[in-house]
Amino acid sequence: MSSQQPYAPTAYSSSSFSSSAALRSRIPLDEEARLYRTSAQRDLYESLAEVYAIIVTLDFVEKAYVKDTISQVEYTPICSRLLAQYNTILKNQDVANEFKDLDSFRAQYDIDYPSAISRLRVGIPATVEHPVSKEPGIAYPLAQSSPVPSRSAASARAAADATGNFITFMDALKLNYKAKDQLHPLLGELMTSLNAVTTKDFDGRAKIIEWLIKLNSMKATDEITDDEARQLLFDIDHAYKAFYTILE
Repeated sequence: MSSQQPYAPTAYSSSSFSSSAALRSRIPLDEEARLYRTSAQRDLYESLAEVYAIIVTLDFVEKAYVKDTISQVEYTPICSRLLAQYNTILKNQDVANEFKDLDSFRAQYDIDYPSAISRLRVGIPATVEHPVSKEPGIAYPLAQSSPVPSRSAASARAAADATGNFITFMDALKLNYKAKDQLHPLLGELMTSLNAVTTKDFDGRAKIIEWLIKLNSMKATDEITDDEARQLLFDIDHAYKAFYTILE
């Protein structure tokens, strides 16, 4: 009477040895394992890898700024560029579908970069969210023969730019702009121009930041409602009048 074969073959059984040998013969151990089979899949994974790299880099930049390793002059354009790259990649619908949202991506790939995650949620550099007084002196990349503008002339130009950005944004709302990718860049530019004029708080400034954060949390194609657009226009108009008051 033959003994019953065990459920799982032992490491020394002939069937186990033959199946293992066959498996090894089918797996090329000297070739790189691929996550994709088509060029579209390759582009998708490369884009997700770029998003991951942006998060890692942004976390390093945030910590460097907090520790004063880099100045605000260096920090602001670097952070703005990383945020712009992040948003540009996620405009691709295939990438956005795989990415889902920041919390899902963070959980899937076990991402632990709190400084970067916090900055991505806000969507603007820390120097825009919490402006600080500018360093003394104004540098202009002008030829030596060109006159260097006075501080008052520079301030007047900055005030004119901010005023123009206020009007541009309110006109956009009146023209029924409602999507994130239409409003967020304009509002971000407005906030940056305001900080070029003054770092002091004024009535309505906090509302602008609130709307920036709200718009940043939306998908690129998401739109605000009619009621939200009306409230946003009211808040921006109120901030514009308060800003105009501090210029007088």
